[in-house]
Amino acid sequence: MTPEQLSCLSYTVEHFREVARQNRFAENAGVAHDATRCVICHPELLPMDPFTTYLEVITPSVKVRRPCLDAALVDAINGDLALLGAPGGVSLESLVAEETQAVACWHDWIRDALSTGLDLLAIHTPTALEFSLDQPDSAEHATLIETKIREIMDYQKNNTRRSS
Repeated sequence: MTPEQLSCLSYTVEHFREVARQNRFAENAGVAHDATRCVICHPELLPMDPFTTYLEVITPSVKVRRPCLDAALVDAINGDLALLGAPGGVSLESLVAEETQAVACWHDWIRDALSTGLDLLAIHTPTALEFSLDQPDSAEHATLIETKIREIMDYQKNNTRRSS
């Protein structure tokens, strides 16, 4: 990417990280920003496909909202499981110990967070694109989704270890 393209991506990522910090994602369309530099408003500013661009923007925002393995994340995962009527739940200890079932729930929660983020990016501007994680357009997109989920999991786990 050119320096200008990198600058636009960086600008957009930081804008949405701040929106996430303020917990204003549901109203992100109304948050003032420089639309001429926004790669969600103008994905053509970057040489990558828009799906990749959107995931590059939303992943850091998920990290801002849920930066580590902690009681709040456990509560969020268990809350979603309860809404689904799923039996049992996870504990912080089961996540840190990487118990198979707990990690599967954690993975699914992050996937849902990314999906929700993509849905909220779709309301950013009338020309924003809509994407679904459920039916990736290609094997490359499926791999990218899993890579981003793993990136967030690693980030959360690493943050927790530093803070404990």
